[in-house]
Amino acid sequence: MVARFAGASLGLLAFSVTIAAGLYANNPPLVILSRSVFALFTFCVLGILFGVAAQSVIAEYERSRRSKIERTYRDDELSEEDTAVTAGSMDPRTEPGRV
Repeated sequence: MVARFAGASLGLLAFSVTIAAGLYANNPPLVILSRSVFALFTFCVLGILFGVAAQSVIAEYERSRRSKIERTYRDDELSEEDTAVTAGSMDPRTEPGRV
């Protein structure tokens, strides 16, 4: 989704800038439109590539952040279990199942 949006945005921006530059330079309409369409497709492809790169960077950051959070919670749960086990087995004579 981000890649398509970036491609469309950059393509339309290039199209409009090329038309404005062609009108400012007093070029014939056929030249202006042909250059604008070329710029539209070129920048659309570039925008899609930049969008894919941005998506992959964001996805990698999300994966690393999620694994860090899961690791933190896992460590907290393990330390709570160790504390509960240690607190419950203070006196081995009161341990259930012991004769």
